[in-house]
Amino acid sequence: MVGKMSQSGRLSARIAVCGTAALLLTCKASAAGCEASGATQVEIARITDELDLVLKDDRSIRLVGLKALARPDSAAQPDARLLAWIREAAGDAPVTLHVLSPIADRWGRLAGDVFVEGRHLQSTLVQAGLAVARPDDLRGPCWEAVKAAESQARRANKGLWADRSSILPATDGSKIAEREGLFVLASGRVRHVSRAREGRGRSYVDFGKRGENALFLSFDSKALTRMEKQGFKLEQLTDRVILVRGVVLKGRSPHMVVDDLDAIEFWD
Repeated sequence: MVGKMSQSGRLSARIAVCGTAALLLTCKASAAGCEASGATQVEIARITDELDLVLKDDRSIRLVGLKALARPDSAAQPDARLLAWIREAAGDAPVTLHVLSPIADRWGRLAGDVFVEGRHLQSTLVQAGLAVARPDDLRGPCWEAVKAAESQARRANKGLWADRSSILPATDGSKIAEREGLFVLASGRVRHVSRAREGRGRSYVDFGKRGENALFLSFDSKALTRMEKQGFKLEQLTDRVILVRGVVLKGRSPHMVVDDLDAIEFWD
């Protein structure tokens, strides 16, 4: 099953798991601090194909901490069911917003946590298997809830976790290259690890042998230093099967830039 993994296989012990079938936001361990109290009531004017919420006051909101998996034949757009689900969930229900930063991104969007009738929208979407957790520079109070929601979806094989094609083989460079510019999940056994000398430049993790068209991971020295301060060691990936998530970049072979511990986990 796509969603199964050993409990000892998690790279990050910070992922909280709710052991009940109750609604996500009733699980105190996974949703601590993820509350609608203090959020500002807003009205949604429309939802874009990129899952951004455009409010009636003309602000554009990016749903922080999650990402839909788009297929190359879908013009990089998420599943229509996901858009329909959000539109139905929002409907005429009261919607509230916690803005995580007053500074908009280059596209004019504010990053925020959205609640519909008091339930965290991002966690609900991820728990339904309609989207996955996406590491984000903005670590809001709901990030742990989003990760816990993904764990629940995996165990229940909900949505995308019931589809084996949702996780791409890291050795299939041609298939991964078709997702250039898209956020994907990929899994494979690490064949080679190369650390930059004296902590300068970039370090690399290869899923294929030299000359093979396979995915590789790139680590900036500053990002790697930050990750290793959290207990991660690059060399521990050698000969391990891992799951990695990120945006596919294209070069001589497809690759991802990894700058967050939550982007990698053991899968064996």
